[in-house]
Amino acid sequence: MKKIKCNKCGFVGEEKEFKTSRDFFQNQFISGCPKCDNRQSPGDASMRMFGGERPFEYIREDEKTDTALGKTLHQADEAS
Repeated sequence: MKKIKCNKCGFVGEEKEFKTSRDFFQNQFISGCPKCDNRQSPGDASMRMFGGERPFEYIREDEKTDTALGKTLHQADEAS
């Protein structure tokens, strides 16, 4: 099970603890934090691959993001 971090309050929990929804491309995304009012709309989640601030992120310890390709793939597969 993946762990997710809320970038507003810092809460880290299992993916099943967070509220989920589907974006405009029918991909699942984290839509809300169970501990604070941090929320994300389907439109914002649809644009996650373009960068910017993230309301939520997966906790990954083994992923390499030191190359441009690694950073792009990381952003495209982010929790929000």
